[in-house]
Amino acid sequence: MRFVDSNIFIYVLAQSPKGLSKICKSILKRIEDGEEAVTSTAVVQEVVDWLEYNNRKSEVKTFIRAANSYLTLWKVSNEWKDFLEATQDVDKYDIDFVDALALQIMKREKTSEIYSNDLDFDRVEGIRRILE
Repeated sequence: MRFVDSNIFIYVLAQSPKGLSKICKSILKRIEDGEEAVTSTAVVQEVVDWLEYNNRKSEVKTFIRAANSYLTLWKVSNEWKDFLEATQDVDKYDIDFVDALALQIMKREKTSEIYSNDLDFDRVEGIRRILE
């Protein structure tokens, strides 16, 4: 099972960059077709924030419903201890806080692969970033 980062959704919503948008659509299609994956409510919030920041507030409801329609995409909530432990990973791997929160879910779900275009994950020992 792989973790799905926010940029996978955002590239599809933005339809840009063109090549990455196609790759991300194929990733989501595989999940739609039954590939098991996991994401976090923090990732969902990050996508909602992106929509609102880009004056696309009217699309939030559609995005939430679309994300919910992926029956094999597990949406996991972060716990308070994830926030505390994430602060350590921010310094340890020189990543931003939201990425560190993703790592906490990945640890809990025992997954070491992430669908993402975020090169920061390449610095995290034991994590394999996938974008294909």
